[in-house]
Amino acid sequence: MTKETNTKSNESQNENGNSAHPYLDSDQDMEIEKPETTGIESEEISTSNIEKLEEQDVSSDEDEADAKEPSSEELAKQAEDKYGEMQDRYLRLNAEFENYKKRMMRENSDRLKYFNMEIIKELLPSLDNLERAISHAEEAKSDPENMLEGLQMVYKGMQEAFGKFGVVKIDSFGKEFDPNCHQAVGMIESNEVPENHVAEECLTGYYLHDRIIRPTMVRVSGKG
Repeated sequence: MTKETNTKSNESQNENGNSAHPYLDSDQDMEIEKPETTGIESEEISTSNIEKLEEQDVSSDEDEADAKEPSSEELAKQAEDKYGEMQDRYLRLNAEFENYKKRMMRENSDRLKYFNMEIIKELLPSLDNLERAISHAEEAKSDPENMLEGLQMVYKGMQEAFGKFGVVKIDSFGKEFDPNCHQAVGMIESNEVPENHVAEECLTGYYLHDRIIRPTMVRVSGKG
């Protein structure tokens, strides 16, 4: 009776797929114990790993440096391109400078060539008046007073034209003799001016602004 009961119990367990074990729980897996490592062994393993990582970093840096460093052919090509660029720039600047020099020379030449145009334009009216005075003097019934008046107008017009360009007469009569603006051509006795003063003007002198165009030719008072 007991044997039949045990046999049925075993058959029922085999049908359910559950094999009974006296030391294992059916809901838990077997755990395999791992060997424990000491502190020294773990430290050696970590040091070895760090060294390997450092070696890998160094080798990768070297590979990158080799990849970035240009070859001698590339350096030569870059130098040749740079030289060509600088040569082209130099030629352009030199051409521009030569054109500038030619332009300045042409402008200076024209300026010197037509420098007197303005003063000539101012003197032309006086020349016209002088021609009229000469034409009037050639007439048989010319009046000397009218001719003199015409000549005075010509002289006044020329003085005004010169004054526009900074040409000023040197006033010398009665002034003390100055060798910077006077040129003595003789000495006379005079009761009108003191000794060593200008007693007579022989040829009028002129300034151009503050520079003497020509000195005044004078006779100086003194004992002969």
